[in-house]
Amino acid sequence: MNPEHKETMNPDHTKNNEFYTNCIEYFEFLRKKGTMDYDFEDEYYFTMPAISNH
Repeated sequence: MNPEHKETMNPDHTKNNEFYTNCIEYFEFLRKKGTMDYDFEDEYYFTMPAISNH
């Protein structure tokens, strides 16, 4: 499938990918810093299944 058509078929897909990418970058930042953000991690694992089921 042409990548340009994926966004047309499911406009939420782009937002979901952006959310996922931003979260991964944040987790990587925390890992390199040696810090944890348990509140954010809880929200991430609660939210991810909800946006992945579209």
